Amino acid sequence: MGGTRGQRRRHPTWHPRYRTEHAQRGSALMALLTIAALLLPLPLFAQSSAPSQNGVTGLAVSPADPAVLVAGTLNAPAAAELYRSTDAGRTWTASAAALPANTAIAAVVYDPQNANRVLAVDGGVGNLFISEDGGQSWNQEPSINSVISANSAVGRFFARVEGGRTVFYAGTRWDGVLRSLDGGRTWERFSGGMLGEGLRVRSFADRAGVLYAGTHNGLYRLLPDALSWQAVTTFPTGTIVRGLEVLDGRIYAGTFNNGLFVSDNGVTWTQDTTFPAGLAVYDLASAGYRMTAGTDTGIWALQGNQWLQASVNGNAYAGAVFRMASAPSLPGVVYAGTERDWVLRSIDGGATFRGISEMTPLIPGLVPPPPTATPTVTPTPTITPTATDTATPTFTPTATETATPVPPTATATDTPIPTDTPTPTETPTETSTPTETPTRDPNAPTETPTATPTETPTETPTSTPTETPTASPTVPATATPTPEPPTATPTTTPTPTPSPVEAMASNLVQLPPIWVGGGIVLLVVVLIAGLAVARGPQEL
Repeated sequence: MGGTRGQRRRHPTWHPRYRTEHAQRGSALMALLTIAALLLPLPLFAQSSAPSQNGVTGLAVSPADPAVLVAGTLNAPAAAELYRSTDAGRTWTASAAALPANTAIAAVVYDPQNANRVLAVDGGVGNLFISEDGGQSWNQEPSINSVISANSAVGRFFARVEGGRTVFYAGTRWDGVLRSLDGGRTWERFSGGMLGEGLRVRSFADRAGVLYAGTHNGLYRLLPDALSWQAVTTFPTGTIVRGLEVLDGRIYAGTFNNGLFVSDNGVTWTQDTTFPAGLAVYDLASAGYRMTAGTDTGIWALQGNQWLQASVNGNAYAGAVFRMASAPSLPGVVYAGTERDWVLRSIDGGATFRGISEMTPLIPGLVPPPPTATPTVTPTPTITPTATDTATPTFTPTATETATPVPPTATATDTPIPTDTPTPTETPTETSTPTETPTRDPNAPTETPTATPTETPTETPTSTPTETPTASPTVPATATPTPEPPTATPTTTPTPTPSPVEAMASNLVQLPPIWVGGGIVLLVVVLIAGLAVARGPQEL
């Protein structure tokens, strides 16, 4: 049809003119796409995987910006490193830090009054690194090495403001507490009152000006302006306290396989029987309105009156979590440093988390507000007298007048604990073997000191990552009741994943107007070029 045999119309793409114009248009289209890709803002393309396979054992959030944080790692399978994120954990940059060989970062802390000053410490021998530019570059500070004894190191940092200045506290493996009054430049031992296993410090918390230290022998506390520590004799002795945190005046103490303890005054302690039994608590964090716990089997959040296991990317998560860090300037935002899954982030107080591949931009205005507690109103019965012609005796309630007086309860104040503190019957020396069997604990991977001071402890995790942590020292018979048997792990309802449109909307909210306008113009140009290519064959 349309011609005789031998005169069949050739396909337009055979025409030399078309082939030339098609090649030109294709080149122009590719050039436009390349320019558009280069001009699009980089934050839209977040990292899809972690920058390191090492476990995260140091983690801190800037006091000035909830999206800025620093993470430090163990030294296996690769060398340890310090990383910094400025977009709430979506992308990370390795810092310009020349870390010595065999370094493993055990703790990171910001100066609460200066977001540019950050301290990080090695958990093997206690090498200290200080950054004055928010974690971008680091310098080693050797002054702390002259204070730490052989076979000791630092596993925890804490900072608070005292009399207008920032005071840093360091928890060590064998030397108790170290203190710095000049931004970490010089250090002194500050362990008066600590004895035996109490010199092995694992955690800190400040409640109403009283500083608490969690140790391998329960709790110690430092009253305001005091120069020595007091043992909290009402807390179970022999208990290893790895996590301490305060929320709404209540202080929480997470232990190594001995459950979770709470106190409303720092003096009277009770065991939280709703917390799952048998967990090793590595760290605690308050997201402003909710308590969270990083454990050897995932993250647990106190929701209402029960502890529920948090989900990650919509699925139940049971990986080991070494560090928890909340954002001081934005309630609800909390981060978790894990053994195998890098840094996780939650914007709902720790109920649900997202991994690096699923994180969306952190927009403060879209962070859910703290849940409002609904008060329960108890109706007050009103007695209405019945009108009668005769003088009928009226029943008058007297319950509130004749009630038996209730003995006064202890006032929630930090009054000094009686001085009759029991002295441990056996004070371990550096040649004794600690009661805790070494596990993959990020604070002190080498728990048993060697007899030869020249040997350097290593922070390399154990060869078997799934090794079950050993039980902590036995609590005396006078300790609080044994935790309830383990129950089935509750499964939280996954948080709906935002649609692509919502995700793009979140991205665009962060972009400057010039980027958005430029992107629209480029999109229009690309569409016009595409239409031109499509119309090419019809022009012949």
